[in-house]
Amino acid sequence: MKKCLILFMALMVFACQGAFAAPFDDDGLLRLVNRDEKITKKYVPADLVKPDVPTNKKSQQESIFMRAEAARALEEMFAAAKAEKGYNLLAVSGYRAFGLQQVMFNNKVKAVGSKEKAWRKVAPAGASEHQLGLAQDVICDTYRYLNNGFADTDEGKWLYANCHRFGFIVRYLKEWESITGYAAEPWHFRYLGVNHAAAVHWLNIPYETYAHQAMELPEFVQVKGNAYLLYGVMDNALNGDGCLFEEICNAACDTEAQQMAVIEEMTVYFLPEGISLSQALSGEVH
Repeated sequence: MKKCLILFMALMVFACQGAFAAPFDDDGLLRLVNRDEKITKKYVPADLVKPDVPTNKKSQQESIFMRAEAARALEEMFAAAKAEKGYNLLAVSGYRAFGLQQVMFNNKVKAVGSKEKAWRKVAPAGASEHQLGLAQDVICDTYRYLNNGFADTDEGKWLYANCHRFGFIVRYLKEWESITGYAAEPWHFRYLGVNHAAAVHWLNIPYETYAHQAMELPEFVQVKGNAYLLYGVMDNALNGDGCLFEEICNAACDTEAQQMAVIEEMTVYFLPEGISLSQALSGEVH
C-alpha cells in the first residue's frame, strides 16, 4: 500500500511538471498567450529554474527564471553566440508572476495616460508570455537597451538568424504589429522547441498565425513532427492548398508505429536538397 502511494505521488509530481500536458495547454510548450488568449492569475510553472547565463545587472539574476527545458536551451544559445561569434549575450527578464505583470502594466498606463496606449508596449496581466516561463528578454554587452536599436546590432541580427536552432523565435516584429497587437520587441525571445521554432522562422509568420493553424493538427504531429514536416504542411495549408494538411489530419494513426510511419512518409514530401530523412527525424535544422 505504501509503495502504491509513493508511486501515485511521484506520478502526480511528474504530471504537474507538464510531462503529460497537451502542447497548447497551459503547461504545453506551444501555449498561445496574448490579449485574446489569456492565462489565469493562478498559473505558475512547476519547473522554474535559473538559467546559468550572465545578466545585465547582478540584481537581475533573480528575474531570469524559466521553465527547465527553455532554460537549458537559453544556456546553449548564449554559449553558441560566444563560441561562434564572440558575442556576450545578457538575460534581462524571464518568468513574471501575474501580479508583477499587473504592476508593470499599471505603471505604464500612468506613464502614457491611457490603457489603449499602454497596450502597445506592455501586456496586461494574464496576457504576457513571461508568465509561462517560456520567454526571455535578451540584450548584449555592447548594447544594453530594450529598444528597437537592438535589432540593428550584430548580436541582434545573429539571434534573429539563429535562435530557432535552439528552439526560440523572435516573437514581435514591426511588420506583425497588426496581428500580435504589440509594438516590435526584437529583444523578446519565446521558446517553442526546435521543430516548431524552425517552422515558424522559415515560414516568417507571427506565432498567432502559426498557432491557430497548428492547433488543427493531430496531437502526435504537434509533439513528434520534425521541422521540415511542420514547415511543409503548414506552408501547404496557409497558402490555400490544404490537401496534404488534410491528409495528415485524416491519417489513421492508432499506434505509435503508425504515427511514425505517417510522419516519415509525409516528411519525404518536404525534404530540402541535402537533408536526408534520418537528419530530419533527428531534429537537425539550419
